[in-house]
Amino acid sequence: MIKKCPVCNVEFECKHDANCWCSKYTLTNRVSIYLKENYSNCLCEDCLRNKIQELG
Repeated sequence: MIKKCPVCNVEFECKHDANCWCSKYTLTNRVSIYLKENYSNCLCEDCLRNKIQELG
């Protein structure tokens, strides 16, 4: 499934399962809560990585 990042508007592929690229990232509770509260859709890999680094 092709999605559009709500942060940077880049299009990216989301497999919506354990084989998706995002499964290689581990989210802290803080990051997970932030993402759920601020976005209704997935972030692209660059933006997800940046949020993980930013929020720890």
